[in-house]
Amino acid sequence: MESSSPISDDGGPSMLQAATAAATAISSCMANEPSMDCITSQLSALHQSRDLEDYVSLFLFGLFLAIATVITIFIVSEFALMIRKRHSVSRGGPKNSGYVNIDKAKYSEMVQYRLDHYFSTSKWAKPALLLSFTFVLIVIGALSLAAVAPESSPDSLNVAWVAWTYVADPGTHAEAEGTLVRLVSFSITIGGMVIFAILIGFISEFISERVDDLKHGKSRVIECDHTLMLGWSDKSLAIIEQICLANESEGGGAIVVLAADDKQEMESKLMHATESSTEENHIDLLGTEVIFRSGNPLLEHELRRVSVGTARAIVVLSPPDVDPDEADSLIVRQVLALKAVLGGRGPHLVVEMQDIDNKTLVELVDSDQKKVEVVVAHDIIGRLMIQCAREPGLAHVLESLLGFEGDEFYFEEWPELHGKMFFDITCRFDDAVPVGVKRGKDVVMCPPNDYRIESGDKILCLAEDNDTYKVNDGSYSLSRGKVASLAKGRRKEEKLLFCGWRRDMADMISLLDELVVPGSELWLFNQVPVQERANLLKDKDNKEEVATKNLIIKNAIGSPIVRRNLRVLAALDNKGLPTGRVITLDEFDSILILSDSEAPDTVSSDSRSLASLLLIQDLQSKIFAHKMKTNGDDFANGHDPGTTTRQVTLTQVDEANQHPAAAESCRKAPCDPIGEILDTRTRSLLQVAGCKGYVMSNHIVSMMLASVAEDRDMNVVLGELLSAHGSETKLRDVSYYLDVKNGGSGDGAGGGEERSFWDVAILARQRREVAIGYKPRDMSWADAHDLILNPPNKSTPRTWEEGDIILVFGESDDVMNTTRVSWYLG
Repeated sequence: MESSSPISDDGGPSMLQAATAAATAISSCMANEPSMDCITSQLSALHQSRDLEDYVSLFLFGLFLAIATVITIFIVSEFALMIRKRHSVSRGGPKNSGYVNIDKAKYSEMVQYRLDHYFSTSKWAKPALLLSFTFVLIVIGALSLAAVAPESSPDSLNVAWVAWTYVADPGTHAEAEGTLVRLVSFSITIGGMVIFAILIGFISEFISERVDDLKHGKSRVIECDHTLMLGWSDKSLAIIEQICLANESEGGGAIVVLAADDKQEMESKLMHATESSTEENHIDLLGTEVIFRSGNPLLEHELRRVSVGTARAIVVLSPPDVDPDEADSLIVRQVLALKAVLGGRGPHLVVEMQDIDNKTLVELVDSDQKKVEVVVAHDIIGRLMIQCAREPGLAHVLESLLGFEGDEFYFEEWPELHGKMFFDITCRFDDAVPVGVKRGKDVVMCPPNDYRIESGDKILCLAEDNDTYKVNDGSYSLSRGKVASLAKGRRKEEKLLFCGWRRDMADMISLLDELVVPGSELWLFNQVPVQERANLLKDKDNKEEVATKNLIIKNAIGSPIVRRNLRVLAALDNKGLPTGRVITLDEFDSILILSDSEAPDTVSSDSRSLASLLLIQDLQSKIFAHKMKTNGDDFANGHDPGTTTRQVTLTQVDEANQHPAAAESCRKAPCDPIGEILDTRTRSLLQVAGCKGYVMSNHIVSMMLASVAEDRDMNVVLGELLSAHGSETKLRDVSYYLDVKNGGSGDGAGGGEERSFWDVAILARQRREVAIGYKPRDMSWADAHDLILNPPNKSTPRTWEEGDIILVFGESDDVMNTTRVSWYLG
């Protein structure tokens, strides 16, 4: 083989000569005239003579050698490591270690083991391996070409470039001449095809992984001023719906959901809701974008991935299918994780908890920042159920009050009302109803009439939107007479029935005990053995024993979905033995059907509630009709019908009742039972079945969570409205304010004088109540949707009739049954 010529094929200087000339020129400049101009001129002269191009070639050759050196060192070190590990394994481990050698490791297994190690620990392992194989193939190919055809490729870089063309383009080797050259070229081309096949596989795998990350919600969310929801439950869709309604006035917004559930599954549920053709199940996003991500919300790096620091509100949902105490402990950890990420800054948090007793845990964690608003779902549902059972129709009002569809609460400061008393602003908003005042961080609902509005105070109003109402000129007269003076009357004892069992039954009993008068009865009808109820009420000794001062608790055993169990309820003592006391469904003042906590899902629970509602309504009507037919006349005349519990079960009346009271009970129509419904899809079935009383408990809680997320002050407002001691939502007959029989407000005037809604509102303020709407007696709740909250035409007179309902916020009643004594003008 001839030695390499110092002259290249085109007659120019070789790489070595080019490098020598460049070095000599630069050294001459540095010795004689050390300036950049000299060096630039010398390099320019070299470039004109193609010396610079050869200098670059020299640089590439050096880089080529450096890469080869790195790869060689890596291979040698890995080979040495494998030999050492294989030898150690073959000896059974370190000396006197006690290790036992099972199988001798092969070199192929060691290579596979090291490759698995690098592939699993470094994301650059695959591209590095592919580049190394390509480099080795080019080197081997170049050396082989130089060996079989030295006369055609005297320059090593030219040979390497030819080898690369064979690797990159399978058609290049077609011009090769000679058997050995063609064989080498073909081998290099086959190697190149294998390398590019591996490259395509790596690229395909990379793209597939990225697509899978997108499908499973692993990418980062870059949003600002969005609502962040952590967790997923049966309340999530309702919360999304309400936030979309709240964002409608702003042209839409963004909701980001981070949950452990599968991203595609959550997206599928939302898509089905948006595409649903039924009004009850349909969700309109109204321009709001909903973004889902899968991950553990308890981990800090997952929280950073969803732009937690730039959110305007964070809603933390209680994990479903988890024991309430464990769920609440996870909520506490979630608050701590958010606190660690946010560092005391960022948005407010709305957290859902299961047990009212665990609320203090979050308050302790947040004692320094006061950024967390706690909503106890079970406590709210319990209060809702009790209030809705005692106030038929209240469920419709609360759904309208809590949601963003229609009228909602807004805080706004009005400088023109500074110095006014709260009574004076009763009629100052044509398109809103003032219900309270926020001073500092305190919210006062239904303030006294002489409560003076000061600078900085914000008035809480019910309005359609924050820009749909303003202060009027105040020309409406507030002199509308005085409301009736009422004489205190004896409150009536109540009989209430709870069908089913809840974990927070003790809390519901305690709340109800504060609302009723002494001597009232609460019947607990479920399948829980009587002997176990006392322990369950104490929540496995986590709570004190329930002590009631007004309620008398009666226990009964049976299934609320079995007809024969519902015909007659027999009271049992603490040992489960009959006491001889029985009662029928038509004698109760209120009946609550609680959701079945043992049901596998919300559909099964609602099915049981629906069955119970139908059975109870049917039995009530038949028992009542039977009593009116057989015993109504005897009771009305004060005669004992002479029946016993063994003789006539359907007409059994408590023997402790006196005849006049029994006669009144016999003449009184049965109450409407109230069922707890979890799934909004059940609503249409209830309407078909003719069931009037129901509470969409999950839906109402979802609306409350969304309201507090939009404005954290709503937690105080809504908590006040649902509290046993706060400003309750009450349904009053208009005769409570107006003498509708005489056609006036206490002036004794007849002739059916017309009064406006503002006139009624002024009279309601004299009882420290705020009238927020009304329902005419000849309209259903659905038809009166536009009237029950913030009605239009407040100053327009109308004729009121007995049976018209006025909706008010006011303090708890000390007197529920009252009689009118006198009416007079002020």
